[in-house]
Amino acid sequence: MLALALLGPHPIPQTGNIQVDGTILHYVVEGHGTPCLVIGSSVYYPRTFSKNLRQHLQLTFVDMRWFSPKLKPIKLTDFTLDVVVRDIDLVRKRLKLERPILMGHSIHGSIAFEYAKRHPEHVSRLVLIGAPVLMTSPRYDESTTEIWKSASAERQELQTKNWSHLPDFAKHPELQPDVENYLAMAPKYWFNPRYDARWLWRGMTIHSPMLHHLYDGMFRNYDMFGASRSVPAPTFVATGLCDFIVPHTSWDACRDIPNLSVNLFEQAGHTPQLESPKEFDQKLLAWLAHGLP
Repeated sequence: MLALALLGPHPIPQTGNIQVDGTILHYVVEGHGTPCLVIGSSVYYPRTFSKNLRQHLQLTFVDMRWFSPKLKPIKLTDFTLDVVVRDIDLVRKRLKLERPILMGHSIHGSIAFEYAKRHPEHVSRLVLIGAPVLMTSPRYDESTTEIWKSASAERQELQTKNWSHLPDFAKHPELQPDVENYLAMAPKYWFNPRYDARWLWRGMTIHSPMLHHLYDGMFRNYDMFGASRSVPAPTFVATGLCDFIVPHTSWDACRDIPNLSVNLFEQAGHTPQLESPKEFDQKLLAWLAHGLP
């Protein structure tokens, strides 16, 4: 018998697939409490959140196309941010989520923000974790170069060593080049510069051309607050002191924006919910306790 989870007024299977233009987006529902839609991957992201958080939030993890287990090819020139936003809105409707918390990590946080800008009526709150304010631009390059100068000599030496030993990662046939690069960049991604994140990627499907288009095309010269210094919904930002990919300093100029809460995690890098789970849960739940609008 298929177990059911209550999302809104109708029962929804705890796991299933949503078809979008012939592409399968898998989803998994875990936990109890306020509905929260976590966009990105139904495989990777459930591994990063604590059991405790699942006692307070009903987390629905859903794939985006670049991590789809079954992708129908699409011309990259036709794959725009508007298409991604429509995908999220279709998922929201199919799962009968009226005004969920919308959560995204890394670039998925920026995507969540862009969805909320277009559909503020369908988002109660935003949670952005390690999300870039700027991306693929000279200003972004300057911020990452500057913060890397503050890294310890040991961390910098380890990164240089990892790059020189990058062919060693290719000895693992299950790893794709994008994952190999990610693992080699542990000193820039993690508070523990020797962290082995291989387990997070196990069982993942990665469509590299689409993922590269996302970063290098769709979000080229991205500036989250370029047009307006406002947020479309109350927004919680989690950023790590040792995140050298998305510098916490890039959020400093945003701290005066109304309804934006920037939270720095000193024992974390790019993934605070996994690296500092107790502190992350405490800060997020305290912020949510002020009451959903």
